[in-house]
Amino acid sequence: MSLEEIVDLLDRHGRRATYGAVASVLGHSPRSLLRGRERGRQYSWIVNRETGMPTGYTEEMIDPRLKESGPVIVSDGELRTWLENPA
Repeated sequence: MSLEEIVDLLDRHGRRATYGAVASVLGHSPRSLLRGRERGRQYSWIVNRETGMPTGYTEEMIDPRLKESGPVIVSDGELRTWLENPA
């Protein structure tokens, strides 16, 4: 599964996942996960574990549904399970 596919599912289902969880599933470093990509609403579903919010985003860049999206997926195992049946 690619980063774009994961982000598309998170966006479509209104779920947040940490940089670490997504990076681990993809075999990347959390710090380099979004390198070279423009920040925007779709990528705002990947968030900081401590704050539950994306790092370095202005309010306009964050999907308005984010704050009411429920619990954050914090581990790669949890994310893998969710990706098998995103609901």
